[in-house]
Amino acid sequence: MSDVTLQPEQNVSENQQLVRMRPIEISDADIVADWFQHLEDVSIFDRQLPLPINHTDVLSLIKSLVSDQKKQKCRWFIAESTDGTAIGMTGLEGINLLHGHAILPLFITEPCRRSGIGIRMACMMIDLAFKQLRLHRVSTIYRADNGPSAALLDRLGFKQEGVARQSWFSHGQYFDLMNVGLLLDEWEQARPALRTMLSNKVIVELGPRSSTEWRWPGTR
Repeated sequence: MSDVTLQPEQNVSENQQLVRMRPIEISDADIVADWFQHLEDVSIFDRQLPLPINHTDVLSLIKSLVSDQKKQKCRWFIAESTDGTAIGMTGLEGINLLHGHAILPLFITEPCRRSGIGIRMACMMIDLAFKQLRLHRVSTIYRADNGPSAALLDRLGFKQEGVARQSWFSHGQYFDLMNVGLLLDEWEQARPALRTMLSNKVIVELGPRSSTEWRWPGTR
């Protein structure tokens, strides 16, 4: 996968990088299919995908996501650099409006990892969950050997809720599956500190126009 250079937009300082998030489209199948050809990435992102899948299967997957969005079962977003290059995806999966719960998946392409983009995308999705969908909790899972995910989720305020021992098979061995969750009041405690700690060198915005409300880190 080729390196991606994030270019600053005109209304962003030359020292800043801007990423925009938009709803996923069926036309994104080509992009996601390329991502899902990388065994290391797909095997640690999705426990149900131990092997790369082809374009036809990815297209069916994206179509199901778009269909589920219409049924209020999920919300998925693609993150793009200012030149239109897709660099990741995230969303709220398994939305349960009755019990106020959703699952947070997050995927960042390898060239853009450890850049601060991922945590800002996650913050945006958590804000959407609590401020727009009136959810009460957000949860997710990760493989026990995935140190970057563990560190990111800890910074966001997620709490460990359980361990499914040796339930994720990859690379010829079994790994523990970590279950973590974040409640609304825990996010309200963690959010102000994150707004202060995260620098403005990387900015993630939701939608095609700048908004102080839907920008991370935004106004402190």
